[in-house]
Amino acid sequence: MSESGNVAVTMAVDTKKYGIRIHKALFRQLGEPRYIQLLVNPDDGVVAIQTVEKEMSGGQTHRIVEKRMHSENSYEIYSRPFIRKLREVEPGIEDGGAYRLTGSVIPSLKVAVFSLKTLQRMDR
Repeated sequence: MSESGNVAVTMAVDTKKYGIRIHKALFRQLGEPRYIQLLVNPDDGVVAIQTVEKEMSGGQTHRIVEKRMHSENSYEIYSRPFIRKLREVEPGIEDGGAYRLTGSVIPSLKVAVFSLKTLQRMDR
């Protein structure tokens, strides 16, 4: 637990498959959203998973498919634009690498926030 009472959460990023792996427990902490947005804030060096009510045009909105929530421990999303933006913001992310980010959930805002400073290479 962090000092704000939030439980630490992780997200994995795979630049080879353009995949993002999110633990299902994180979705429960976010209130089991039907849609999420993947956000990158280059100025603060932060990545966020924000719950949204409905699909938004032009945004990185992803519908959470209920039947995919019943298998395994994590949920995979594929997003070439998100991974490209992440690589633009964080030059340390190499092509074909797998990384983990650690962050926390802010329940009142229904958002999970991950600092790029927590980026760790997983596949070495």
